[in-house]
Amino acid sequence: MKLERNVFGILDRSARAHYGNEPAFGFEGRSVTFAELRDRAQQVARGLVDHGVRPGDRVAVMMGNRLEWLEVFFGLAAMGAVCVPINVLLTAPEIAHVCEDSGSTVLVMDEIATASATKLTQSFEFVVTVGDATAMQGVAAFDYETMLTNACPNTVLDGPALDDTFILYYSSGTTGLPKAAEHTHDGVLWNATGQIAGLGLTRDVRYAVIPSFSWAAGLHNLVMALIWVGGYSEIRRTGGTTTDQLTELIERDRITHIMLVPSLLRAFITRPDLLERLTNSTLEWIVTGSEPVPRSVIERCVSGMPGVAVCQGYGLSEFPTIATVLSAEEVVNHDGSAGRPLPHTDVSVQDSEGVIRTSGRGELLIRSLATMRGYFNRPAQTEAAFRNGWLHTGDLADLDEDGYITIVGRTKDLIISGGLNVYPKEIEDLVQRLPGVQEVAVIGVPHDTFGETAVAVVVTADADFDGQSVAEACREQLASYKRPRSILIRREPLPRSANAKLLKRELRPWAMAELGIAEES
Repeated sequence: MKLERNVFGILDRSARAHYGNEPAFGFEGRSVTFAELRDRAQQVARGLVDHGVRPGDRVAVMMGNRLEWLEVFFGLAAMGAVCVPINVLLTAPEIAHVCEDSGSTVLVMDEIATASATKLTQSFEFVVTVGDATAMQGVAAFDYETMLTNACPNTVLDGPALDDTFILYYSSGTTGLPKAAEHTHDGVLWNATGQIAGLGLTRDVRYAVIPSFSWAAGLHNLVMALIWVGGYSEIRRTGGTTTDQLTELIERDRITHIMLVPSLLRAFITRPDLLERLTNSTLEWIVTGSEPVPRSVIERCVSGMPGVAVCQGYGLSEFPTIATVLSAEEVVNHDGSAGRPLPHTDVSVQDSEGVIRTSGRGELLIRSLATMRGYFNRPAQTEAAFRNGWLHTGDLADLDEDGYITIVGRTKDLIISGGLNVYPKEIEDLVQRLPGVQEVAVIGVPHDTFGETAVAVVVTADADFDGQSVAEACREQLASYKRPRSILIRREPLPRSANAKLLKRELRPWAMAELGIAEES
């Protein structure tokens, strides 16, 4: 096997190191060392090879977070097959699209996938069931532990090369059917090594894995980097979580680092008792991202947890998963920024005239050795994404002279009202600070005179909240063309994707209906 020239080689390297017999991962009271994980992954690889899987074959994986996910991940890396993670929140038709689009011939599933996967009608060569999973009828199924036990120890594993495809990450499908970002072993390793240097990761880090392994952030935010340097990761089972549960996990497992989505940060700042416990715990560092985080949320986290670094990061499934980060000490002077690029990433912006600049406002462009190869089997979309040597992210950003980026919004979310650009995030940041506001989203709706105009949708639990404070704040702090012409009060949460990203495309029809605006033909 070509060790250290692929993703599995990094695990093998750590297993052979002087810390190879120390815990690498923990899960619900169980722990596994680097060497144990390496050996189990090789058994997975040999078992799959014995059942006819070959290098380059696509293997779909639909499991909740558990140790077996890691074994399969590194097992596929060892034998050169392509891993196709399936979001555990998807329905049967969505799962079918991922499997058919990727050409997956094998499915590895656990009990969390049973309800949806058993409704699939497409054929697999075989299915591997983990735990209490039940496979669909009419398909050959093999028990995971039995497959490992019966794996031939003499099966040769000729590992893949650096530029071989390793993993396909499907988007959450916010527009149209999901497409897959195709990543090589080389790109995955660059993503990891950039975090080691950029985030200062060492063997002393104890990281709590909250995101699903089926998402890019799950395996590629810190986890791979910590395997490289001998750090520890505690895995949390997939499913709803509360701030109380997270606090208990941090205290019990002596966690130093954690990633929390903005919705969890919002929940924490309403619990001063938990913030105090976190301040007195082993926790040193929180990174947040997935969407622009309101400045007020960051400020309240920083003030509520003195001594705990609260960092904002920016990344994407196309990689790097953490492209930029704003450290805690930079928050005061760069409030609202997503920080500067990590060592393995370059950024620029393309302005409205199509000129690529090293500062100013425009579409954020990224260049990195960690970036995806392209969109799987979509040459036209790949060509559209990669232009002039840069990956076009679709995000609008301000890039200052010192390299700090501030995400303004999505290019598709830009509102052009009367020929003037209105950036929703500028309004959202203002409204989010107001008392009683839980969430806010600003969208554009048709307008007879101006073509389009801004509408603020405010989520609040305050029965007396009537939007007057929003109107007054906007009148005082925003130019007239930026002010929302309507303010809609909403009691239910804003619509979000399976990855917790805001779905403005679903919110817009709701707002238009509330305002009595007819759908455009």
